[in-house]
Amino acid sequence: MKENQKIISYPSKNVKTETYTYEGTFVTKHFYDAKNAYVKEYITLEDGVRKIIHINHEGVHTKEDHFVDGKRHGIETKYMVSKNNKTVKSTKTYSEGKLHGECLTYNATGEVIKQEIFEHGKLVSKNNEPV
Repeated sequence: MKENQKIISYPSKNVKTETYTYEGTFVTKHFYDAKNAYVKEYITLEDGVRKIIHINHEGVHTKEDHFVDGKRHGIETKYMVSKNNKTVKSTKTYSEGKLHGECLTYNATGEVIKQEIFEHGKLVSKNNEPV
């Protein structure tokens, strides 16, 4: 059962948002003009970390983010939309809202095709070569 359901229509009429709490998880659905086009965001808060899981209208897990104090923190993972088996497209590591650490991009077979290293938001290495 949905609790605290709220629907907001944006002035552009292009997006509607539905939010509710379901079994302790905050759920946001963004509905777009295209038929059956929406994105669900499942938001959980545990030990000060807000975890957001994005699911597209076909039920495919497309992205996972983590935030601390409103800033990206930890690993952001994007998944290939055409796959329903959670094939990773890319991972980026954040610290206090800035890229910090390894960022990897993968091809459809899971091989690393791009590797970048960031320190406090600045690119320091690309494909194992200093920049």
